[in-house]
Amino acid sequence: MNAIELKDVHYAYPGSEESGQEAVKGVTLSIEEGSFVALVGHNGSGKSTLARLLNGLFVPTNGDVVVYGVNTKDEKRIYDVRSRVGMVFQNPDNQMIATNVADDIAFGPENLGVEREEIIRRVDWALEQVGMSEYRDGTPFKLSGGQKQRLAIAGVLAIKPRVMVLDEATAMLDPKGRDEVMAVTRKLNREEGMTVVHITHYMDEALGADRLIVMNDGLVVADGKPSEVFKQYGLLRQIKLGVPYVTNVAVALHAAGLDIDPHIVGEDELVEAICALK
Repeated sequence: MNAIELKDVHYAYPGSEESGQEAVKGVTLSIEEGSFVALVGHNGSGKSTLARLLNGLFVPTNGDVVVYGVNTKDEKRIYDVRSRVGMVFQNPDNQMIATNVADDIAFGPENLGVEREEIIRRVDWALEQVGMSEYRDGTPFKLSGGQKQRLAIAGVLAIKPRVMVLDEATAMLDPKGRDEVMAVTRKLNREEGMTVVHITHYMDEALGADRLIVMNDGLVVADGKPSEVFKQYGLLRQIKLGVPYVTNVAVALHAAGLDIDPHIVGEDELVEAICALK
């Protein structure tokens, strides 16, 4: 079953229609329910615009985005779309509403008219999911960057979405914070069956996805399993994208004359290849 379908989607920012400049140019793809999809591309590639199209923050200039059977152009059902697709943005400080952690998480369901007892249950469940139950009654402003982003994820979880879109949610975090956020999203995907769309410029994060979509100049230029997409080294280099660290090591070893496949993407695979050298 598809959670989201995009059908020949175009998007031009207001004021750019007459010049013909589009941020997204005829994208057609579907996102399967329960999948973990990574979306990468350099700045200006259209990936963040696409993220906002997924939950109706932006509406296509042409084409259609359908979320669980609901077209995002249907203004009467836009809240149905946004309750199914939760968004986590780059800067967690911009998503904090209250001075108390529990109140911050409760903000979303309160605005949806959820009953108080159910809100309390959702807050406790969301905090447990992100490993932050001990911070329930504290202030969010004393949390680390990684903790703040986990709080932002908890706030989205409290709305009970079926899809979570993370738009560069790890970009402002240190390595420890990035690891914390990625651990939470993988857990939600594997244990809760939540569909995850992770927009990132960190190739090592994309490596852990089920599927990798590469955008350039508003177009999808590669789409498949990460291990297959990262083999398109020439294409990625042409559009100024990197590859996982392991692949860079494999490429360097191959260039040095060693019998190593330059397309290796996994650490275990690289270790086996090195051990097999004669």
